[in-house]
Amino acid sequence: MLTYANSLLTPPIPPSVVACPKFSCLTKRFLQIKAASGSSDEKQSTHAKRKSSLNAVLELPRTLWRQTLQPLGDFGFGRRSVWEGGVGLFMVSGSALFALTIFWLRGVQLRSRFRKYQVVFEFSQACGICVGTPVRIRGVNVGSVVRVDSTLRSIDAVAEVEDDNIIVPRNSLVEVNQSGLLMETLIDITPRDPLPEPSASPLDPDCTKEGLIVCDKEKIRGQQGVSLDALVAVYTRLGQEMDEIGVSRTYRLAEKVASVVEEAQPLLAKIEALAEGIQPLLAEVRDSTLLKDVESLTKRLAEATEDLRRVQSAILTPENAELIRQSIFTLIFTLKNIESISSDISGFTSDEATRRNLKLLIKSLSRLL
Repeated sequence: MLTYANSLLTPPIPPSVVACPKFSCLTKRFLQIKAASGSSDEKQSTHAKRKSSLNAVLELPRTLWRQTLQPLGDFGFGRRSVWEGGVGLFMVSGSALFALTIFWLRGVQLRSRFRKYQVVFEFSQACGICVGTPVRIRGVNVGSVVRVDSTLRSIDAVAEVEDDNIIVPRNSLVEVNQSGLLMETLIDITPRDPLPEPSASPLDPDCTKEGLIVCDKEKIRGQQGVSLDALVAVYTRLGQEMDEIGVSRTYRLAEKVASVVEEAQPLLAKIEALAEGIQPLLAEVRDSTLLKDVESLTKRLAEATEDLRRVQSAILTPENAELIRQSIFTLIFTLKNIESISSDISGFTSDEATRRNLKLLIKSLSRLL
């Protein structure tokens, strides 16, 4: 607008007047200054427009807030009461959100608690089992011991499995181990083949009928695995046996070993001399033609073996094998006939009268001949 006003107040000068020689230099200078001031006014107006648009954008939330509070102010609600109501609403909503979160967490815990089940592990010794002892399946924690019942016969460790989807097969190997630097007690479960595929969960009433997995509050037998107590017992027993042997016996044993070594020295010397005598013989054998003869003999034996194999393959054809089998059967039948004939002849010649008559017959025939 200022530029427009300046244009109205200072009308344009014709070019003919400017080109006139009478037109003074001061007048030209005044006109240049006037034109520069007009351009600066244009720039200031553009900057003011931009600033006003930015202020309008920033004032928009405040304007909306004022328009929102105006109806409440008409009903007697001031600015302070609105702020107090907002604070109260924030506290109420925060309390409600906190209560919903607690209820959700308790619901998850209750749901997971209803899905847990208990398994009773029976051991001959406790081996450090107590409340809180981890229960693992193939090295993964699936629960913990919640109670330990001891009797004169065994130890019953009641463990709680966290999820009913985790099953314990009845053919599993259950061991109580002590591992780690502090020898922490663990109950390890190792499923064996064949792995079961049950249709009922441990909490299902039909679980006992299937008999594939350990159901809720059922008992399974375990055994002792890696135990620090057993290791200490072994070392203690070893120390006791060493004490029984005694230092004197150990000294006598060392003396006997030394005497045996001294007696073996002449034998070792003889063995060394024998080895030195054998070395020239081995050298002669290497240098002589004995090895070549042995090689040629081996080759001939291999050739003879190959010839025998060929002869065997040529003779033992299926037809010849069948003929040999038939001949064997015929020979067996003939031997049986001979055996029966010999039995008949022996029965015929066993009679004394018959033998006497045969002798007389032979004598008569010899006289005739």
